[in-house]
Amino acid sequence: MHVPNVSRLLRTMRHLRSSQVLWRARYALERRLPIAWTAPPADRDPEDAFAQNNIPRLRPSFPGVPLFHRAGPVGAKAVEALTRGDFEHLHQIVRLSRRDPDWRNAGVEVGRLWTVTLHYHGWIYDLAEAAGNGHSEAWPLLKDYWRHWLSEAPLRKLGSGHLAWNSFAIATRIGWWIRALQVLKAEHWADDPDLLRKILRSLVRQADHLEHHLEWDLRGNHLLRDAVGLAWAGRFFGGRQGDRWLEAATELAVEQAREQVLADGGHFERSPMYHIHVMEDFVSLACLLVDSDAVRMIHDACGSMADYLRWVLAPDGQFPLFNDAAWHAVCEPEAMLEIVRRMGEPFPVLPPRGLRHLTSTGIVAWQGNPWTVCWDVGPVGPQYQPGHAHADTLTLDAWCGGRSLLVDPGTFSYDRDDRRRYDRATSSHNTVCIDDTDSSEVWDIFRVGQRAQPRNVMAQTTDTGFTGSAGHDGYDLLPGQPQHSRSVTVDGRALQIVDTVTGRQLHSLAGGWLLHPDWTWAPTADGWRLEAAGSAVEVTITSETPLDLRVEQRPWHPEYGLEVKTNRLTWQCRAELPVRVMTRFVVG
Repeated sequence: MHVPNVSRLLRTMRHLRSSQVLWRARYALERRLPIAWTAPPADRDPEDAFAQNNIPRLRPSFPGVPLFHRAGPVGAKAVEALTRGDFEHLHQIVRLSRRDPDWRNAGVEVGRLWTVTLHYHGWIYDLAEAAGNGHSEAWPLLKDYWRHWLSEAPLRKLGSGHLAWNSFAIATRIGWWIRALQVLKAEHWADDPDLLRKILRSLVRQADHLEHHLEWDLRGNHLLRDAVGLAWAGRFFGGRQGDRWLEAATELAVEQAREQVLADGGHFERSPMYHIHVMEDFVSLACLLVDSDAVRMIHDACGSMADYLRWVLAPDGQFPLFNDAAWHAVCEPEAMLEIVRRMGEPFPVLPPRGLRHLTSTGIVAWQGNPWTVCWDVGPVGPQYQPGHAHADTLTLDAWCGGRSLLVDPGTFSYDRDDRRRYDRATSSHNTVCIDDTDSSEVWDIFRVGQRAQPRNVMAQTTDTGFTGSAGHDGYDLLPGQPQHSRSVTVDGRALQIVDTVTGRQLHSLAGGWLLHPDWTWAPTADGWRLEAAGSAVEVTITSETPLDLRVEQRPWHPEYGLEVKTNRLTWQCRAELPVRVMTRFVVG
């Protein structure tokens, strides 16, 4: 029998807001009730929401919203795959069947992220776009799939609620459905008006359910996506229901812009990927909302977030994979910046140069030549919602000559498995692990107990680069109270990192550097020589304490569902504190 770790649970829950606990209790109770949730009669306005033929009244015009990201194949390739019953996204192709698709409504323990993405219904837009562009097989295929999903995944059908009908999935799906309806033509519905009525009625039901199930228990980026879903529905449908959804979306957007966008422009969950994800939602809200004051505030938030994004972007156009993050899962960074430029938010076109300490988010960014460095010196996330946090305090990513050199382990998926544990563990990151213990108490899929807090953070420019220092208290509870501090210096062609662990008693220490797989390595007298595409870097790791130096093969997860083998330069020792270890990377 599984015995819960009560003390760890208490360390996790003590940071929650009371409202989060109450909302989670309400939703947990509701999931166990044998009846479906329905809105109170007073909240319904059938004469206003539905015409006599039971089709919801639509607003006469709809604004354009940028397409940010496509999860799977598009055009003819999407039609060909879905004709076979193959659903492809997150680097996985699953044959769900063409005639009787398995929507995984019974729930899954493996492939949770893949399954919930399936229910976002980006593939519905893919087929609608192909049909609107004249692909003869796309429209009958789309009708079959859409009708089947409507019959097999209705609200509150046993087992379907957790993934198909969680609020984030609903909010995302509403947007894709309305996008699909925008690209389809009137003649598409001439032979099947009943399906259109069912789709529109389902959209109203989904928006109604979303309105009464906002994710106040999770908050963060989920709550903002809920606002986007309501905004899509509120601009699409007229009448008092549509107005109410639009008003709720506006209130949420303004409140969350104040809460989630920090003073330096960073998103408070401290993931560069989710930073872009939230930018997508703010851009959508700027297009969909009608309140001019709210739209102006969202424009300002987008401009501030764009400036932050410019500073954390590397010369190769990608962002560091701090916390939960994956490349190509959101709008490409440069495309996101261009979208914000077109919104009228001015900022320089040329990449930034020099040092920027993003003090609120906790990133020290150095943009130079040959070195670009992003150093994580901030908290792991907001105290009441660190679900996307990794135990990675003081980790850093580095690029040499425009080429990625030191990388974060990334994020493979959100399953309760060894990969998830690996991606979040301190020992997987470019930092120091003490006694095989995580610096922040990450557990389960999205839980964090005790959290490391940064200390004594400093960064300043020098004549030849920059220097900075920081520490954290993540290991204060271990015997002897070991404390890890790190200094980082760029001095011309050299990148130097000095790790110091102070405290008392005997401890096991381990650190290392995860290499981008483009780099090969060869041993030298006092370290390694790294080479990639004609570039070379000499690496030395030295200490007065005897070190065990090794090269280990490790997995790297730069995209959801993608695992790449790479190498990690590691050092280990077991010694009395204090211990000081210096790593130097010098362009050869």
